[in-house]
Amino acid sequence: MARRKEFDPRQALRAAVDVFWESGYEKTSLEDLMNKMGVGRQSLYDTFGNKRSLYLQALDEYRRMTQADTKHLFDSGLGVRDCFRAILFGIAGESRAKLERGCMMINANVERARTDKVLNALVKRNATEVQEIFSTAVRAGQLSGEIPKDKDPAALATFIFSTVHGMRHLGRTTADRASLEQIATVALGALE
Repeated sequence: MARRKEFDPRQALRAAVDVFWESGYEKTSLEDLMNKMGVGRQSLYDTFGNKRSLYLQALDEYRRMTQADTKHLFDSGLGVRDCFRAILFGIAGESRAKLERGCMMINANVERARTDKVLNALVKRNATEVQEIFSTAVRAGQLSGEIPKDKDPAALATFIFSTVHGMRHLGRTTADRASLEQIATVALGALE
């Protein structure tokens, strides 16, 4: 008879997200994962597979969580431009510790995606999906009159996606709050 799991796999996976997000793949040990996830080695392997498999599952969970948050923002009833403002100025207003942590997907891309085809595909999938969320929002903004109809929704989505990535990178390395706010202001000008 199979034993019942003594942990919540979803909670354990979210704990793994935090560990990998904080330390990256290479610097995260199985012991770090087991301690934060509250699972033993065999339970980890039985539920999630090896470290690489767990890392890919954690990245996919991060992708789902961040995209759900973004969709929820655009579905909140705020105007489209206000939603983009919240995203961009939200990054600019983050604490130094949060800025230094960066975006898990960007971190993964920098750390491993060039040499890992499966990870590279996950990063590309995320980029495509987020740009589609942004493009859909731009089109909704055009229908409501918030964004001029002569703007290309796909081009604006790619621009804002790239701006978010640039702000995340600068926030992690050198930029101060004033610089990030300037970037956010310039980017929002593209929606006018």
